[in-house]
Amino acid sequence: MNMTDFFNFRPLMMGIIGSLVFAGCGGDEAGPALHEVSGTVSLDGEPVQDGRIQFRSKTAEAKAYSAPITSGEYEVQTEPGSMSVEITASRIIPGKFGESASPDDPPPPLSEMYIPEQYNSKTTLTADIQADLDNVVPFDLTAK
Repeated sequence: MNMTDFFNFRPLMMGIIGSLVFAGCGGDEAGPALHEVSGTVSLDGEPVQDGRIQFRSKTAEAKAYSAPITSGEYEVQTEPGSMSVEITASRIIPGKFGESASPDDPPPPLSEMYIPEQYNSKTTLTADIQADLDNVVPFDLTAK
């Protein structure tokens, strides 16, 4: 093969290799069907201003789907099925400060997780997400 043949043959080979790579990435396999879930989150009647909500499937895979909570509202996409739900949020403790990294830096404010553990690390919250339905799931939490 001379140099002219090589340069004419090279684009053909690159196309074949590229086709094989793309055929191996994904193929006909589609991801799971996700469904919109939305709702509100409040603690003792007050909207959770800034936090995070996570839906974890109760299947063996335990897939998790997470979204921010902003001004007491959230929107997330999940697979349908029975879910365990965790809600977290923290806030600055007024007048409490940590140690500065250097003497020239102001001390950072300390924050605390204020959502009780029965709603996050030891959650008792659940939700059943239905396929092709309007999934509105509110969470009215209490501090006690």
